[in-house]
Amino acid sequence: MLALFLASVLATVLALPPDDLDACLEQSPAQNPPPITWRGDLSEIWTARPPVPLDSVRAALTEVRAARRCFRDLSPSAVDQPYLGNILRTFHAETALLAALRRFPEVFETFEKAYSYLASEPPIPARDGVDSSWLFSLHQNHGFLHYLLGDLSSAIDQYLQALRATPAEKIDDRITLLLDVGALHQRTQDYQAARYYYDRADRLSQKNGLRSDPLRGRLLSTKADFLLEKTLNTDLQRSLLERARDLARQSRSVTPPGTERHARASLTLSESLGYLGEFDRAYQLNQEARRYARDADDSRFHAFALLKLGVLHMQTERWANSESVLKRALSTVERLGDLDYQRRILRALGRLHELRKTWSTAEEYYRRGIAVIETYRESLTATQWSSTAFAQWRDVHRGLVRTLLAQERPRDALTALDQTRARHLQDLRTQSRVANELPPSTRARLDSLTRTLTDVRTRIGTDTLSDAAEADLRDREATLMTARQQILRRDTSVTDRRSSLGPIVASLGRQDRALVSYFLDDPWPVYDRSPRSAAFVLAEDTLRVVSLPELTQDSVQAQVTDISPLFAQTGEPTHVNAMHFDLRPLRALHDHLYAPIAEHLPDGQPLTVIPDGPMFHVPFSMLASATSGGRYDHTQARFLLHERPTTLDLSTSMAAGTSASSFDPDTFTPTLAAFGVSTFDTLRAVPSALRATLPEDAADSSLALSPLPGVKAEMNALTQLFGDAKTFLDDTATESRFREACQRAGVLHLASHAFVHPSSPLQNAFLLRSDSASDGVLFLHELRMQDRIIPLAVLSGCGTARGTLRGGEGMAGLQYAFRAMGARSTVSNLWPTADRPSVELMEAFYKNLRAGLPKDRALRQAKLAYLESNPDKASPFFWGSSVLYGSPRPMPMEGNDTGSFWSWTFLVLAGLAVFLVLLLSRFTPLLRSFRRLISS
Repeated sequence: MLALFLASVLATVLALPPDDLDACLEQSPAQNPPPITWRGDLSEIWTARPPVPLDSVRAALTEVRAARRCFRDLSPSAVDQPYLGNILRTFHAETALLAALRRFPEVFETFEKAYSYLASEPPIPARDGVDSSWLFSLHQNHGFLHYLLGDLSSAIDQYLQALRATPAEKIDDRITLLLDVGALHQRTQDYQAARYYYDRADRLSQKNGLRSDPLRGRLLSTKADFLLEKTLNTDLQRSLLERARDLARQSRSVTPPGTERHARASLTLSESLGYLGEFDRAYQLNQEARRYARDADDSRFHAFALLKLGVLHMQTERWANSESVLKRALSTVERLGDLDYQRRILRALGRLHELRKTWSTAEEYYRRGIAVIETYRESLTATQWSSTAFAQWRDVHRGLVRTLLAQERPRDALTALDQTRARHLQDLRTQSRVANELPPSTRARLDSLTRTLTDVRTRIGTDTLSDAAEADLRDREATLMTARQQILRRDTSVTDRRSSLGPIVASLGRQDRALVSYFLDDPWPVYDRSPRSAAFVLAEDTLRVVSLPELTQDSVQAQVTDISPLFAQTGEPTHVNAMHFDLRPLRALHDHLYAPIAEHLPDGQPLTVIPDGPMFHVPFSMLASATSGGRYDHTQARFLLHERPTTLDLSTSMAAGTSASSFDPDTFTPTLAAFGVSTFDTLRAVPSALRATLPEDAADSSLALSPLPGVKAEMNALTQLFGDAKTFLDDTATESRFREACQRAGVLHLASHAFVHPSSPLQNAFLLRSDSASDGVLFLHELRMQDRIIPLAVLSGCGTARGTLRGGEGMAGLQYAFRAMGARSTVSNLWPTADRPSVELMEAFYKNLRAGLPKDRALRQAKLAYLESNPDKASPFFWGSSVLYGSPRPMPMEGNDTGSFWSWTFLVLAGLAVFLVLLLSRFTPLLRSFRRLISS
């Protein structure tokens, strides 16, 4: 009956004359509101119990489309009343109705039709500003749908387009959008970008005297939530929890009770009080938030409040209550399809059962959480957000590692651990493979986007920008990343190809190598759980798990910091005493990290190390196995360097993959290309963003970077060692020539100053010379856009192995960038070194390579030779900085035959000279007798 009634109504509607504006208005969404709108919880209708019958939604869709046809059939010249807004309202309604029906391709097609219609500037009467307001609304809804579908990168792009479409005088709308964009970045765990947008919203509100209490309340609540989440995921400090509590209280005080904003502020306040131990008040506020959610029929917010209630129950050890409410929350968000809430709740359930030691159930929840994360992550794989997000999301994977260890399943535990490592690096390499398979026209578009993105990031890193210019560039950066993501999006059926354990063991056996992969646990400070750190040792075709009791990331970091001021990570200028490495923490690290596994390793066997967390800061070779003298008596100390060669890698599967690669010098011309800069202009020539990374007393632009006289010696040594080496020194060492060499050389050698940004890895840079085509600043983000296999990159600049420590990725420094662009192995430095030792070590390393030694043995022999010839410089400061990442296999490199030829020529000529001298001395008496005989 309902269908017949609707059909009769539609028949009547469609029969109305096309020039009757009133008839069109009667059909319009303004006077005949559809049953589903963007303002409601759209995803509710996707559940098994939709609040509106789907037949009603389909009928409303037909009616909205008929209304738009009616409006568009009108003659604009015959109508005085403005009606453009009514046409655009039909697009607004149609997209919501299509989304409710889950007809997503049609939704996105309709959005594009709406944008095209607005861009065509239709000659239809309109009120002032209607174009911009509807464009803003369309992009906002477009972004919201991407968010609901878990496509965070596309959501960020659409919200930024909405922001650009919003006039400057629309202060409240712009603040709202800035908070939305910040919240989306917070979802990707990109806290630096999230804070940037939150700060923009804050500045805009202060500048214009924000008077809207609900919006001011949202601003305060958002800042509280951000501070709370960042603190819980990075460095838990009571002072920051108290600050989050105070912000949440301010938000509650300016928002009316019974509103959504007041309820959200109450929930944030409840969470902060729970972590501060004020449980009674925390429970009261959570109940208040849940009461609002029930009254407002807001399922999503109610599920979120249940998640926070479940965590409160865990903190107060009410295990059964916690499991009950978490399962209720999970059921709701699975119906809604909210991936982020599913991830959070499944993590909480895994932690709950881990605390109760019900291992199999914990494993089940962690595995379900991992499946959600892999789906959620698909929209980020071609962006830097895949790194920031997974650095935090991987705690679900690490929970699985712990539960598998508890069940004594070492092979499964190592496989799960390997899935947490080098994911972003593999994404970058996969992008290169996908790019090479694109059709020519699509590849051309991708290359254009990549060049533009590189230019934008370079401007962010080099220009002195106004707030408005920086805002525009950062918005463009996010948009360009999303555009590249759309092109490079992988087939969801393609998974990260990781070697199984069998091939890894076989590969190590062929090389007569051992491997150790470390898992440093990081217990939650708010729960009482013992750490479960371990080392996975692969040696002699056997996998062993060695427990490392009471060892945590924090305890290892404390030992690392005690080695020297170099490792303090304070950003302050390096003290002269930094070269005096304390042997006590080096011995402690040896005893806790290496000694437990040493008994499982054959003597002298080369070792590949997969570090974890703060271990990346310390070269394994300088761990002290014996300290018979004082804490600074390095001459009497014995190091791991004396026992075996070591190399580092980011994951077990990468170690197996790189070990299989070989080097054919005939495929590279030249075999080696070296770039060195020994003198530098004043810091005015250095981009301001890089000057900001220097210590305060060195950032004066009138000063000059210190010269590197040893660079010339390095270049000369390489020229003498290798006949076809191409060396570029000072003015010839340009960025343009470097790019050319990247496409042909087998070994790339860079010797110059490097800049390591403390918080933005993409702004790490190497300083070369500028020319007409380049600025001479080689940024990390520029390197990552390259695509070519390079057997070896040697980065002899200071701090080239350092960078921001990313969970599962190691340090995002320059060596990481070279690995991403295709380098099979890198040699780089973890701290600034003296010039002469660096030259001596590099020359010896290359000589050993030329002699046919594997790279790890070549570097070890160079360090041992340095120690033997420089006993007064036995501190690891002088020789320990250089680390090898990746393939240790030898590189058959041809030496300089010219030098050898002249050496032999000199020896032959010298021998002839000696022979002639002897001959003349022997026959001189005979000659004298002969002369006397003739004269007589």
